[in-house]
Amino acid sequence: MMSKDDNKQQVRILVFDLDGTLIDTMRDLADLFCDMLQREYDVPDEVSRPIYNQLAGKGPRPQFEAVLARVGRLEHELVDAITEDYWRVAETYDPVAFPETLEVLGRLHREGHTLIVSSGGTSASVQRKLRLTRLDPLFSLALGTDEGVPEMRKGLGHFELIARSLGLRDHELPARGVFIGDAVYDMQVAREAGMVAVGRVTDGNAETLRLAGAHHLINDLREMHALLAAL
Repeated sequence: MMSKDDNKQQVRILVFDLDGTLIDTMRDLADLFCDMLQREYDVPDEVSRPIYNQLAGKGPRPQFEAVLARVGRLEHELVDAITEDYWRVAETYDPVAFPETLEVLGRLHREGHTLIVSSGGTSASVQRKLRLTRLDPLFSLALGTDEGVPEMRKGLGHFELIARSLGLRDHELPARGVFIGDAVYDMQVAREAGMVAVGRVTDGNAETLRLAGAHHLINDLREMHALLAAL
């Protein structure tokens, strides 16, 4: 029989990516990204899409910078303009959570885990998506990315802010934290922070996530309960 102390040791800080992990948005956002580059700068899909997939999780600005650098068109004014247009269009999309998301997160919340969002999207976009999908009450903290503010960047900046907000000592977030995401960058930042990296497999990217450093892979958020019990 599990003691109270054993149960307490299993309580985790669960840091979730948002797009592609909790809500089913990645195909639409990837299409928007590639279509804009094709239309505005005549960049073919076979150039833009692999870069988008490789840098997914960082947010659109670094992705646009990488593509425009590849085609020799990198200018800050162009990046600013296309990123602004991207968000203007993307924010007209209605976010749809994966079918199991609300149920799974509700259970994890009831079990006492601390749930946090760390996204490469803007803070306004994160809040909007959580509100429209009715997920916002489940999270202790929901962080978007602002490239101009170091602590508001997905990765080390977010992790430092999370630790400070939760009153954690330096070793506690790596010891108790689990990062769940669907992208290469998600696995990289989790590993760099010393956290357990869980890759959500989408569109056949299991091997990509494994090579990026995923400790564990799941195909569905419902697999999180068994995984957490085994950690």
